[in-house]
Amino acid sequence: MKQHLASLPDIAAPKTGELISVYLSIADEAISAVLTIERDKAQVPVYFFSKTLKLAERKYPPLEKLALALVQTGRRLRRYFQAHPIQVVTDQPVKSVLENPENSGRLAKWAIELGEHNITYVPRKAIKAQVLADFIVEVPNQTITETTNNEAEYEALIAGLRLAKEMKIEKLEVFTDSFLVSSQVNDSYIAKEPNMKKYKEKSKELMSTFKACNIKQIPRSQNKKADALSKLASLTFAHLTKKVLVKVLKAPSIDELEIQDVVTEEDPNWMTPIKKFLKNGELPNDQAEAKRVEIKARQYELQGETLYKRGYLAPLLRCVGLEQSKYLIKEIHKGVCGAHFGARSVVAKLMNLGYFWPSMHRDTIEELKKCDACQIHC
Repeated sequence: MKQHLASLPDIAAPKTGELISVYLSIADEAISAVLTIERDKAQVPVYFFSKTLKLAERKYPPLEKLALALVQTGRRLRRYFQAHPIQVVTDQPVKSVLENPENSGRLAKWAIELGEHNITYVPRKAIKAQVLADFIVEVPNQTITETTNNEAEYEALIAGLRLAKEMKIEKLEVFTDSFLVSSQVNDSYIAKEPNMKKYKEKSKELMSTFKACNIKQIPRSQNKKADALSKLASLTFAHLTKKVLVKVLKAPSIDELEIQDVVTEEDPNWMTPIKKFLKNGELPNDQAEAKRVEIKARQYELQGETLYKRGYLAPLLRCVGLEQSKYLIKEIHKGVCGAHFGARSVVAKLMNLGYFWPSMHRDTIEELKKCDACQIHC
């Protein structure tokens, strides 16, 4: 901790008229910003600002939260905004949201408030990042005799690839101390054993999901971290879980089933305008419809390309379209609700499974009307 505190970057004082770059960040319950200037071709921090959001502010869409972060930063650090040209660095269309002529209410007020400052918006450049991941893969005692070191190496590789995929990484360079694994994945060696073939196919399938991904072998003698982790593998994991990522495998990764959507939803559907607004601030041309979408979008959250509905005391519900909803109703009705329960029971089951669409109760009733047995029992 002392070393970390001693190496903190120094805060710089900008000269009058010097360009200040503002980087914005948002979370579910807070917003923050950092002001920087360029000195000797390096970014130097000037000031940092953060604020906990109020209950109503937490419901704002992500783009409005970014706009709020800029407005609050301008209010708090007014002396910098008045004496310097401000450059907002972002990969989101904050400018288009604030300068939309159809804006009303708080967005219009924010745009007027920020208009007094000399603010420009520039896209964030791609940043070359390095992600280091260390894994210990523990195999249950009942199967440990059936698992080879090479299989464990493959499991660590697959775990790392999945982690990188979840982090939205596009270009990846993988280092492993297993010469066999790197050679098989690079097609230098042929995988002859059935398990090795499956592991190789699984690894190459995951690697193909990245724009660029390659794997290199590095001797363990040149990798002190991997050597330390290998020695820790013989110890108990109880005291390591807070320091090292421990993955306990209940079954080999090659035995896992990949679950895919049985029914593919076609665009456009009821989710399309909400997704467009949350993604890039795009609203329908009709003013009344645009206002409706803007208000409605506060109840939803976009993660990647998947839309979820928020709840006050409930987990996120995955939103589905008409075709997927019909399929879900049929599957539940034939399965756990095969005793011909009513529409409310089916809807409750759907929500417990984590699904939502606006007309789910009405659609469920319509589907159950098609079942003769439901007409008798319900």
